[in-house]
Parts: sequence; structure tokens; C-alpha cells
Amino acid sequence: MVDKTTTDRPDSWAKVLFVGNARRREFREARACLDATARVRQADDVAAALAVLQAGFVPEAIVIAQAFPEEFSIEEVDRLRGAAPLARLLGLLGSWCEGEVRTGHPWPGVLRLYWHQFPAQCSREFARLRTGKCSTWGLPITAGDEERLLRAHETIPPAKPAESGLTTERGLIVVWSRRFEMQDWLSSACRLRGYSTVWLAPGRATKVSGAKGAIFDGCRCDEIETAELRELAGLLGPVSRVPGVSGKPVPIIGLLDFPRIEDHARAMSAGAAAVLSKPLAIDDLFWQLDRVSGEA
Repeated sequence: MVDKTTTDRPDSWAKVLFVGNARRREFREARACLDATARVRQADDVAAALAVLQAGFVPEAIVIAQAFPEEFSIEEVDRLRGAAPLARLLGLLGSWCEGEVRTGHPWPGVLRLYWHQFPAQCSREFARLRTGKCSTWGLPITAGDEERLLRAHETIPPAKPAESGLTTERGLIVVWSRRFEMQDWLSSACRLRGYSTVWLAPGRATKVSGAKGAIFDGCRCDEIETAELRELAGLLGPVSRVPGVSGKPVPIIGLLDFPRIEDHARAMSAGAAAVLSKPLAIDDLFWQLDRVSGEA
């Protein structure tokens, strides 16, 4: 059992109790995002977490990191809820929990976020909670998916009036996809965000210069997709804001179907700067796109 403060942040930052094994590979990025935006207290199990709460720590949120179904029982989660009734309960779920809703016993009244969804939402949601603004994580536990999607849309600042419509002031985004329908949807979203787009795919690939970022529409990042991702990285000229200075690689956002940690690792090693899951929350894509392209 572990009971320690892992970050030393201003008093105005949200207090978070992290319950679970933060050392697991699939939870490391989520934990790093938490450490960068909140005052985090660590507990490896429920007994340690209850001891932290009984010692006077009052969290605004409790993040329960579950690596496999029923690692933490409903009864244990209820004990945490009873010990901190005003705290928001957030489930940080590992790869093996993907089928829990269909075949297991998911915790009632707990917002479920998979390990690959958490980083894109963490900083902006806690920032909004900290400033008293609307947040999807602050909605009642009875809120449905539609309500959360509508609230999530409000957490991404809209494009400036001069960038609205189909203008291209934010720069060029390359969309790599085998499917016309998928690239059309992604390109339309990017254009509404103020980016211009170009479509690349196997058989219609060409070098592109001046791109600010790229989106790779993949599936499991197998050997074929890994090769395509490396090909895309090689087709993009480096980004440089200083004439005569060698630029950095163009950042690529990989979109994968419910990626496991191994899929995530393959995509990152092949050139991706970030990985998001499909089904995709478009606001998470905007957040990552703005971040990697320097527009955030």
C-alpha cells in the first residue's frame, strides 16, 4: 500500500486521489497528465485510499485505475463513495476492461474513461473544474451520453470569427485514410476548425511540404499499418518556423480501433505523436490537433 503526495501544486488546483497501480504501462500517460494539472495523492488499493481519506484529505475527484474487470469490486467503490460523498468518481480503465459493459459488472454511477481516452480530456476538464466552468466531469452521474457529448463540445474553444467556415488560416493538415468516407468526415471537421486538408492513401501518396500536422486513420497498427505510418512520416517535410534551421518532424495523430497498449507503442515507435481511439470524440481530436500543431 502507498500513501504519499506525488505532486506539489498550488492550492487552487484540484485535489485528486488516484487509486490503483500507476506504474502499469497503460496508466503512465494518464497519471503524468494528472500530475501536470492537479494535486495528486496516491493509494495502491482501497484500504490505502480509505486511510488517506480518514486522515483528512478531501479530494474533488477520485480516479480508480482498473487494469482488469472486477479488480475493484462494486462494494469497494461504494466504500470510497461513502468516505468521500462529494468527490467525483472517475474510472480509468485498462485494455482488458473493454468488454466489461457487455459481460461484466461495471460500477454504477462512475464515469468510465479508457486509458487511451483519459489524456486528451484530463487537462482541459480539470482546468474547467478549477475555474468553475462547465465540465463533462462535473455533470450529475445520471447524465447520459448525449448530454456529455453536448457539454464536451463546449470545452473546446470555437474558431475565431475570421477562421470560421471553410477558411484555412490555421494551416495544412494531411489526412491519411483508405476510406473516402472517413477522410471526408475528418477533412470536413478540420476545415470547420480552420485548417486546410489534403488526402493521402496507399496508392495515392505523394510528398507534402508545409503541413502543420497529420491524421492517420488506422485500425490495430499491424505490420501493414505500421509500414504505412512510417511511409506517411517520410512523406511529410519537417516543420521549421526559423529560416535555415532544421525543423522537427510533422506531428501525426494516429486513430486506432480501441487500441491496446501494444498497438499504442507500435504507433508511437512508427512516428505518431499521439494516439486516439475510435469511436472518436471529435473534440478530443481537435484538442490533440491544436496541441501538436502548436495552435493550442
